[in-house]
Amino acid sequence: MATADATTGMPPFINRRLSIAEWLDYVANYDFGPLPPSRVVLHHTYIPNLQQWQGSASMKGMQTFYGRKGWTSAPHLYVGDDGIWLATPLREIGIHAGTGNSGRTNGQLWYSIGLEMIGYYDKVRPSGGVWEASKAVLGGLSKRLGIAPRQLISFHRDYTNQKSCPGWAVTKEWVWAETEAWMNNQQRPPEPEPPVQFGSPTPEVEELIELLMEESYKRRGEGYNSDWAFHQHAVQNGLGFPIGKSARIDLDGKGYAYQAFAQDTLYNEIPHWGDVQRLSAILQGSVPTGGLSRALLDATYKSVGATFHPEWAFHQYAMTTRLGPPLGESAKIKLGTADYAFQVYALDTLYNKVPNWGDIHRLSELAGTADRALAQLRDALLAETYKRGAGAAYHADWAFHQLARAWNLGAPLSDSYRVTSGATQYAIQIFATDTLYNLIPNWKDVMRVSSLTGGGAAVLGVEMPEEPIVLSADTQFEPAPAPYHIFSYRAPFAAPTAYTSRSGSRVRMIVLHGDDSPSDTALALMTTPGAKDMTHYYITSDGLIYRLIGDEKAALHAGMAEWAGRHQNINRISLGVTAQRGPDGYTPETLHALNWLVATLRARYGIAANAVVAWGTLDDTADGTDVPWNATSAQVLVEA
Repeated sequence: MATADATTGMPPFINRRLSIAEWLDYVANYDFGPLPPSRVVLHHTYIPNLQQWQGSASMKGMQTFYGRKGWTSAPHLYVGDDGIWLATPLREIGIHAGTGNSGRTNGQLWYSIGLEMIGYYDKVRPSGGVWEASKAVLGGLSKRLGIAPRQLISFHRDYTNQKSCPGWAVTKEWVWAETEAWMNNQQRPPEPEPPVQFGSPTPEVEELIELLMEESYKRRGEGYNSDWAFHQHAVQNGLGFPIGKSARIDLDGKGYAYQAFAQDTLYNEIPHWGDVQRLSAILQGSVPTGGLSRALLDATYKSVGATFHPEWAFHQYAMTTRLGPPLGESAKIKLGTADYAFQVYALDTLYNKVPNWGDIHRLSELAGTADRALAQLRDALLAETYKRGAGAAYHADWAFHQLARAWNLGAPLSDSYRVTSGATQYAIQIFATDTLYNLIPNWKDVMRVSSLTGGGAAVLGVEMPEEPIVLSADTQFEPAPAPYHIFSYRAPFAAPTAYTSRSGSRVRMIVLHGDDSPSDTALALMTTPGAKDMTHYYITSDGLIYRLIGDEKAALHAGMAEWAGRHQNINRISLGVTAQRGPDGYTPETLHALNWLVATLRARYGIAANAVVAWGTLDDTADGTDVPWNATSAQVLVEA
């Protein structure tokens, strides 16, 4: 690799900008090595858009964003109105389009180049500097590779039904014709903008899919990446959600990436990311004694905090009946005078009466039992399944829990909680094979994420799979009420980067910030890749509480300051809370929610009242929007 193409960071980025003329010289002389690319996949970034684009700073922000998601590669090229940016080297397989990254056709390996156009193109086509540079990239690659545009150029949405990318306003016929005209040095007559129309999904549905999939994939995985072939394959084949994080093993001089999902473990030989294989295909229901299949089986159990024992009856039974990976080690419970061993798997919980180790039963078999003793055993095992799967309590009268059993959604991966998409609030609960959700307060309209991603599913009472579900008369549709709910905030198609590690420091204080901006503006600025600062929580003038980043992270909100008698890094020891201030000051709704949040966080981390401080007391350059915290009363004062 030439010195100018040297990469830094993770995933490795070149981070160099070229003009159109520099690009054309660069690609004409580029050495692709023994396996040149045979496709170009066109994308749009959506976020950052052109107004947010800051060149090198945005590139580094996206690199940080990808790195924190565990990506080992990324798209190859980004085109802004300032030029053509090199990211992943062109001769390496990138991550940008799931199964469109790479694969095998008739036994031959292939891979694609990922081209990201900066901007959002669902409503208008790319134009100006972005489109002129994009045509040069597409045309230059077409000439260098000797592949006509109509055979070379594909779209991200060709590989997924969850994206409009590169935007509904961008059509293949237009891209192909424009690229051909550029290559022939012809000027095509301008075409009118296409009418605003959307395929499926719409931007609003895209945002909801991204939110729900991210929530579902981060329970036991590292979050959802629709451009990862593993994740795309799992969605397309209905394999459920991750039960462990992606990892790698090395065997006989080769590296393999793998990830355990509810219904199978996926793997590929590195770096052939698009050539996804399934562990079940090489296991074929038998217990292997060695080789790749045994190494992946051992690694699957290890990734979920368990050890595979080929001689154990539970493990043999789970393999032959394909119950997926366990959610932890086996354990025991006592019911009356009897002891039972059990192990929670993704698709069912196995149990036996001690010491009858070979007499294995499934929890699902007890669903409709009328026997009192067996019903007690069922309820005890359900309680353990919810506790071990999600650290949650089982409620027989909750609609989510009744439907999860009726639809055989497997073990829970979360408790029920609330999220927002745009201005809409949802209650959700994640299970191994699907996520249930409803629009608040439409508690009876329980829906499944699989209905959004192509896996069927429906609204309760409208379209049910198989037999209609009859809920009990005492069904509770809303979880136990609380004074306030903390919503997980996720910016559409982006994620925050303005945080670091706490480096072992514990949370010892809370710093309160005020902000005069509209809530949408403030949230977007803090969560855009490359942002310089953010807080953990944000409270709107309506009293809605958003969590922007987990408490375990050190959000960049306070920097170095004097506190407790010394100059120190406040970010590492604090939680940051921003409250929105309107034209007439802080609303009572904001201040009541702030009091509740601060009290909740103080109780969680044992924080003293005098360790809750307004930002202005640490930095005399604060802008005068300080929240009126009173350490004596341990709250902000709210006017009647």
